Amino acid sequence: MTQTQKLLQNDPNGALLSEWRIHTPICSPSRSETVSGRYFHNIKSNLAVPPEKLQPAASGHINATLYETDSFGVHLRAHKGYQVGMFGKSNFNTLMGFDRWFQAAVCGYGGTYQDNESPNFKFIADKTDYATDTIANKATEWIKRDNVSGASSGGRPFFVYFAPHCPHTPAVPSNTYANACVNVTSPRLPNYNFTGPGFHHLVAAQPPLTHDDEILIDDLARRRCQTLLSVDDAHAQLVAAVKSVGAWDNTYWILSSDHGYNLGHHRIPSNKFLLYDHAVRIPAVVRGPGIKPGVNPVLGTNVDYAPTWLAMAGIPTPSTYDGRSILTQLVPQEAEEELPEPTRRQVQADRAALADKPWRTEQFHQYYNQGGPSPYFPQNCPQAPNNGFEPCEGWAPGSSTNPTQQAGDLSEPRFPRDMGLKATIRPLDDYSNTYIGLHVLDPTLGSGRYKYGEYQYVCTTEQILAKNCFGDVQMYQLFDLVADPYELHNVYNSTDPAIVKELASRLRKHYPCEGAACP
Repeated sequence: MTQTQKLLQNDPNGALLSEWRIHTPICSPSRSETVSGRYFHNIKSNLAVPPEKLQPAASGHINATLYETDSFGVHLRAHKGYQVGMFGKSNFNTLMGFDRWFQAAVCGYGGTYQDNESPNFKFIADKTDYATDTIANKATEWIKRDNVSGASSGGRPFFVYFAPHCPHTPAVPSNTYANACVNVTSPRLPNYNFTGPGFHHLVAAQPPLTHDDEILIDDLARRRCQTLLSVDDAHAQLVAAVKSVGAWDNTYWILSSDHGYNLGHHRIPSNKFLLYDHAVRIPAVVRGPGIKPGVNPVLGTNVDYAPTWLAMAGIPTPSTYDGRSILTQLVPQEAEEELPEPTRRQVQADRAALADKPWRTEQFHQYYNQGGPSPYFPQNCPQAPNNGFEPCEGWAPGSSTNPTQQAGDLSEPRFPRDMGLKATIRPLDDYSNTYIGLHVLDPTLGSGRYKYGEYQYVCTTEQILAKNCFGDVQMYQLFDLVADPYELHNVYNSTDPAIVKELASRLRKHYPCEGAACP
């Protein structure tokens, strides 16, 4: 994404957040955490795990009534009069806090959008309109409106939540880029097509990737690259729009993702869901007044976005938020004079609070599985591919979380080279994949860099409501990321018990923390 790098990351006030990660690597929880500033356990529904029925995108695990009147958009509008626009994929289970709403999860041509300015709340795109271009054009038009950025706006500031569905599967590229990214394949890292005895069932039981699997995985990698070229164009278009209305100098940009992605790593052919870095480590760029340029290793997650956006507007972090504004970690004290006055006051207040509550040395992760293969709810599903395919068995490479796809049924989009390929049927999520965990970067502890996880296979509704899900842990994972950056060897049983005890103690400070009590 060369335009994005040039315009935002390489701007004199642009920074790459090199250690940024996601709290929960799946769409609906991640996006709900983003708008609410809360960890998963504080917006979790009472749905037990493993769920008896599949929960695509894990939306059934979210209770939006816990945060819909407390989202960042609600605060921006109520306290500072912001106009807030939403363009693209929401998946955060509430429309509250937005003046403009243009929403759909489309990565391809055509599509039907929720549109609060169209009759019946519906906009049907032409079959020749590419989704990323459509939402970019809608966002651009809104930014340029006189009542948003011009004389009739009354000086109200604006906030744009721009969320292309691409490169999400089916990852249909624009015709403009249908022949691009010719040599792109899934990175053959040491954890590609790897598993071992130290992993939970989802990973440990995966069969080796077949030749057909690898062709399909590489095809998906290429299409993801192609779709991102359109996202890159959209970013450049939005930058031009902001500059055209004279708002560039006092506008902040945060660019990121709602999760990482598996492309054959740890033998998972697609999607996310895992505690490992290919699923939770994400790109992040921040650009705006006072930001120190270059690479910044601040440890944060998407739960920190909402309080950061509020701080940019000069609004204190609500007591209900678990996240913290990262501006104190991005703006040097000597650069505070470059900040707008409301932002400067808030940054100074947050910086003073660091004396009593220093910045974290870890990032917190949490995930509740969507269902899938389970000894608890087998649903009479044969697990062997030769016995046919049932919805609870899993998904094929290149598919979305739609459990209705048949084995090797990858006709959308087309695979011109390999129409007859049949992918291995394998689960992308299962009962064993419910966890809490930490990524720790602390030179005072052992090697200084660890990934630690606790897995509990069953959690009842009562335990969820009481926030004591992880009291009966069934598997532990520990990776020394200095010696083992690709998370190949679980060293939980061979690590100094004092280090393990300290990691467990730090994890319990995050789960089940709430509000200002969170690290």
